[in-house]
Amino acid sequence: MQRFLLSIIAMVASTWANAQEPTEQLGLRLNVGFGSTSHSGALHATNGIIDCGEISLGSGTGLVGSAGLEVPLSTSIGLGLDIGFAQRGGVFTRENAYPLRDSLTGTEVNMLAAHTLRTTLNTLDLWPQLIIPVIGTMNRRILGIQVGPRFALVQTASYQQEESVISPDNTYFIENGLALQSRIIDQDNFAAASSMLMGVTVSMESMIGLSKRVSIVPRLSYDYFFSSALSDVKWAVTGLRGEIGLRWSIPSSEPEFIPPPPPPPPVIVKQEPPVYAKPSIVLETSPFSGEIVTGDVLRASVPIVNAVFFDSASAEITSNYRRTRDGSIVSSDAVEAHNWIMVRIANIVAQNPQARIVLEGSTSGVSNEQNAALPKLRAENVRDVLEELGVPPTSITVKALTTPRIASNNDLAGGRTENRRVDILVINAPLQRWVQTEEFAEARGSFKITSSYLGGDPTQRPEQVTYTVFDTDTVVALTAVSTTKFLVVPTGASTNSISIPVRASAGGTASARNVDVDLTKLSRRRIALRADAFEAVLRFDYNSSELTEDVKILLQQLADQLPEGSTITVDGSADVLGTQERNRVLSDSRAATTQTYLRSITKKNFTFTSSSQNKSFSNDTPQGRFLNRNIRIRVTTP
Repeated sequence: MQRFLLSIIAMVASTWANAQEPTEQLGLRLNVGFGSTSHSGALHATNGIIDCGEISLGSGTGLVGSAGLEVPLSTSIGLGLDIGFAQRGGVFTRENAYPLRDSLTGTEVNMLAAHTLRTTLNTLDLWPQLIIPVIGTMNRRILGIQVGPRFALVQTASYQQEESVISPDNTYFIENGLALQSRIIDQDNFAAASSMLMGVTVSMESMIGLSKRVSIVPRLSYDYFFSSALSDVKWAVTGLRGEIGLRWSIPSSEPEFIPPPPPPPPVIVKQEPPVYAKPSIVLETSPFSGEIVTGDVLRASVPIVNAVFFDSASAEITSNYRRTRDGSIVSSDAVEAHNWIMVRIANIVAQNPQARIVLEGSTSGVSNEQNAALPKLRAENVRDVLEELGVPPTSITVKALTTPRIASNNDLAGGRTENRRVDILVINAPLQRWVQTEEFAEARGSFKITSSYLGGDPTQRPEQVTYTVFDTDTVVALTAVSTTKFLVVPTGASTNSISIPVRASAGGTASARNVDVDLTKLSRRRIALRADAFEAVLRFDYNSSELTEDVKILLQQLADQLPEGSTITVDGSADVLGTQERNRVLSDSRAATTQTYLRSITKKNFTFTSSSQNKSFSNDTPQGRFLNRNIRIRVTTP
């Protein structure tokens, strides 16, 4: 240690003798950071601590901070002094085994416990140092080294001993009649704490200039202490600190300011406003690169609620129901598709001449609905619309019921709304074909889009360009060289070419072109049955988990078309008219009944699962609540 200090003093004296006048008088800095400390020793043997077994190694982290003063001896060397604080505490751990007897069984067991010693060691540090710029000068150090002795005055030196159960889980410490799995054994100040630690610190730093006189200085330091933190046993401390500092440079003297001569009077030159070319976008595309993928896709048709609902005490069919074949396409949304129910029933009869229709008119049976003629009148009005849609009158039978055969809960307003209806029963024909396989063909691939923005005022040049392909927008920076667009385009099995519309727009200017694809030149690949978009909704009667004949037909169709090894996900659902617990039980029962029936009708090896998805239709309408009495089936093919 003495030789180290003498060598530093000799270096400083030699440099001072040959030093030139420095460019700054003083440097001031504030530092703050984070430190990691390593500990070794025999803390379990120090005076006052409870010996729970040998504890020799530990580590810890904490905050550090300091204020510093730097005095340059020349542009290539200087002296410094830092005064600061450091949190150097650490955590020591070990595991102890205690033999115990189980109070219930009488057997002997070993309890494994973790013994933790948490130490607090806070110091006030004094660090004189030699500063050597390795790259740069004293006040502009790109890379510098600081080295010097460190004196750490101990402010706080305390400890806390803890013990916690690791295993078995049913073992406890008994403290004051309480069963605990962790406890504090002891906590106090160290009786033999040293008043000061002596050591050496080596640092490496770099100055990042914010201005001529202010810099940010990140610093990485290593502390090594020769002395022990305890006087009666060894407690060696080393540390690694990372800090960020702010440094102010105080110049040695300021040169005399000589004001510059006044500028000559300005020469005013009248300039015409610049004329720019009209903005335009040059749009370029590369050829489409990809393949034609063909195969079969499994689809489920939109579920049907085969009933017409009426307002209270009214037999008039509400305006939301479609009464003619006006060429409109049935909505893919099941709730909205209910508006086409009479058109869909008429189409079923047209495709199945042997079909028969039974119309069962009913009421809620309460208050102003207690009218014997009302259910028959409702059924007759539905019959009239079906006849106008082409259903033969001889194929329709009208029945009048006070309440429906399968009635909803008449004690609830929603249930009474559902009971004001005409049920449409289809005989000798399927209500709908639920599962169907469709052939698909699609072009999968990509092409590159490149654009250039020309003309216009350079100060108002847009920063982004929007590429629109098939009504899908992609926004990129105008400076981007090119953008790759990946597409999946339905083509049709017999189509030989497609045209992909591409549009680029920026700053109110646009350009468009088509990417023409010759499908005959693309490679073709056929895949197995695809079912990623398949989702069937199967309805149940109110408060029931029994499968109707229509649902059984759907499940048979599904089992026939799925390949061996498919995974079928079945999720049950219910409406909001029952209690939450009843609806949960009903949903689970519906899913279980469906799985059981599917297993009974096929010998194929299917895997059945359920999920946490809770998709539902709107409960604001009776048709929505009818649809929520369902199971949803999704399929994954191998």
